Amino acid sequence: MLAADDGSRYALPMTTDMPDNQAEHTRQTREAYDRLASVWSSTTDEGPFNGLLERPALRALVPGGVHGGAVLDAGCGSGAQARWLLDRGADVVAVDVSPRMIEEAERRCAGRGRFLVADLAEPLPLEPGSLDGITCSLALHYVADWSVPLRSFASALRPGGWAVISLDHPFGPATQHQRGGYFDTELVSDTWRKAGVEVTQHFWRRPLSAVFGAFADAGFTVDRVAEPQPTAEALRLFPDDLRPVAGVPLFIVYRLWLQP
Repeated sequence: MLAADDGSRYALPMTTDMPDNQAEHTRQTREAYDRLASVWSSTTDEGPFNGLLERPALRALVPGGVHGGAVLDAGCGSGAQARWLLDRGADVVAVDVSPRMIEEAERRCAGRGRFLVADLAEPLPLEPGSLDGITCSLALHYVADWSVPLRSFASALRPGGWAVISLDHPFGPATQHQRGGYFDTELVSDTWRKAGVEVTQHFWRRPLSAVFGAFADAGFTVDRVAEPQPTAEALRLFPDDLRPVAGVPLFIVYRLWLQP
């Protein structure tokens, strides 16, 4: 589950019809991504935000030597990251809340990897100590209580395992109907239009102190943080989308290690 990739987050009106509990939030998120599934790959793989800004930064923090390792792709969307890991020899299990996204990911990966419909707000069906690493691209912000997914991650990792997690940057532009300030943990909304499909998503913004606290409480330490900026080539390809946000913190990527 990823962010909008067509610049629409800076232009479209947004709804304030917020879900009032995690179950309703998950249902709305699932329905939105089911609607987006058929156009997700074509609109994000080479797009300015996901394809050329967030994904390269996340992949740059994945430790070398994933060949032969067991890696979870949590919130796999239509399978771009899962295929990238598979192409590098990883044994991949991937989960997403959207059944239609899982179908797209299975199709993309052509029989490689294992794909499961699963909700990060619930304990994941993973064997303890079965993973060497985890990638999680722009998905944790759909969960209010991070202790649930982070506990699942920590349980499934072997000692010394790693996780690379990307999120919207807490210093990023405020959404139109955001009420709180930087230090508030707040559910906000954003409306995306992709290839004629329009959805409104809701996600949590929280300050850095809350992010680092949640990681520490789950037994992780952070050793690298990336704050991606557009490359010269990305600016050449998507000047209208990326020039206005050059110098603006949109995404942040963390590399975590499970404490022994």
